[in-house]
Amino acid sequence: MAPISPNIMAAYLRASATRCPDKEAVTFGERRVTWGELAQRSLRLANALVRLGVEPGDRVTFMFHNDPGFVETNYAVQIAGGIPVPLNYRFTAAEVKRQLSHSEARVVIYDGLSGAAVEQAAEDGAARDGRTFMRRGPGDLADALHYDELLESEQPDDPGVATAPEDTAAIIYTGGTTGFPKGVMLSYGAHVEMFANMLAGMLTRGVQLDMSADRLARLAEVSPLKLPFMGVMAPLIQSGPARWLASRPGAVGSLRAGLRRFLSDPRLSRMLKSEPMGYMVPSLPFFHSASYMLLMMGAMTGNLRFILPPAERFDPALVLAEIERERPFLMANVPTGWKKLVRHPDARGRDLSSVRVCISGAGVCPVDLKRRIFDGFPGALIMDMFGQTEMTPVTAFRMDAGPETLKERSVGAPIVQVRVQDEAGNALPPGEVGEILYRSDTMMQGYYQDEGGTSEAMSDGWFRSGDLGYLDEDGEIRVVDRKRECINTGGEKVFPLEVEEALQEHPAVEAACVIGVEDPEWGQRIRAVVQPREGMSAEAAELIAFVKERLAGYKAPREVVFVEALPLSPVGKVLRGTIRERYGAP
Repeated sequence: MAPISPNIMAAYLRASATRCPDKEAVTFGERRVTWGELAQRSLRLANALVRLGVEPGDRVTFMFHNDPGFVETNYAVQIAGGIPVPLNYRFTAAEVKRQLSHSEARVVIYDGLSGAAVEQAAEDGAARDGRTFMRRGPGDLADALHYDELLESEQPDDPGVATAPEDTAAIIYTGGTTGFPKGVMLSYGAHVEMFANMLAGMLTRGVQLDMSADRLARLAEVSPLKLPFMGVMAPLIQSGPARWLASRPGAVGSLRAGLRRFLSDPRLSRMLKSEPMGYMVPSLPFFHSASYMLLMMGAMTGNLRFILPPAERFDPALVLAEIERERPFLMANVPTGWKKLVRHPDARGRDLSSVRVCISGAGVCPVDLKRRIFDGFPGALIMDMFGQTEMTPVTAFRMDAGPETLKERSVGAPIVQVRVQDEAGNALPPGEVGEILYRSDTMMQGYYQDEGGTSEAMSDGWFRSGDLGYLDEDGEIRVVDRKRECINTGGEKVFPLEVEEALQEHPAVEAACVIGVEDPEWGQRIRAVVQPREGMSAEAAELIAFVKERLAGYKAPREVVFVEALPLSPVGKVLRGTIRERYGAP
């Protein structure tokens, strides 16, 4: 038997390629990549990077859309001992140059079909200095190395570059909605711990489901035991939640009882032998932490098949067609993506029955939207994931099997330590709103080249999330809004999220962003920037009155600005800073 690789990612890929070499790992339109092929291509590229001089800890940046190139390149960088630094494919040349400089990237890899900004950036001598550029596909950069030629020239051998749990697995840049993005350093160990915390949470929590026979079977279908069992048990038993569970009186007995019920399900053996679970991520780009986490999970388990719609942007009609064709088991979307899917006229005519788990992340998913998801995907569970890049990224999750258990603004029970505190740093009891802080082995190693930002984000070993919320009577996190977004009008605090949710209940409103603008009398007054639904319209007075019927009068906007479309980040979040720049003048 071949020895286990000293490299974490090489060991994972080798195990998956050995266990299921002919099973699909990535589906991208007509392109189908097996685990065996993915491992071989990643190893070939890793050897090419080592030959180019990449050494342990070197940063390698790359720009791809969600396609097989992103997956194999990321794994290859890690196998070579480098640190992946994925680029936002919407960046301009100026943004590319800035991130290349900040990350001190040694090698730049990009897709020629979408990497024009990279080649424009390379025209600057400072961006070129000391860096090797590698292109897949056509392009104009004369000295760029050819991606496929390099792969063909190398052998699929393990270069044997050692990595350890404490090593940096990736630098993921934050969204940068309020300034230049920060490079968040995340370790291999943090990813393992986060995954283990998720598994422990699924095994030890009631996940808001009554355990009827039907719902037990549905829960069993998404159980971590569907993943290769031995591959996950080691990190599971070492996880923080498992250690906490062992210290709780009576908890082990309750866990045993729950496991007995689960293991007695006759469908278990069939599920353990099943095909890899199809996982579709249509609106989450891999350079975003919520989606990047899935890449790491896929390598760790080897029982996921990434189904990537062959389009550069989220196309609900294409996504619905791909669901019917590829039959994914799990599907992850940002709330904006879910809204577009359930509202699309094709939704009723497509067979969406394969989707058994609907995952929402990168923002709070309103209860009304969750009801529409249940309606559009009958029989599916909804999993709400919440967290931040700095926490690798999941800090809490909840699961609902039907609309009767939904809770507004609840993102579920935490899988890390949580503290809610006031402005003075005092811990607050359940029900009182304050800033949410986290502590866990999943916490970032820090911001790359930003000690000041790292210190500012930390408080006595806790990460300050910048989110306002509270713990409810069930110990679940209820999110109120971002701390910096709070509007102070006439001495009253107003949280934009609450007003936006009220506005979006109006049938003519597609999306809304609420900001505070300077006012000599009130300090700030509330202005709503509204995107009407296609083919519909409303008057400003009508929307203001609509909000006043649902919220206290001081929370209603005093002004409404109508726009054709709100500016969005690649994951569908409204760019509030851009809104302020465009529409925030007094």
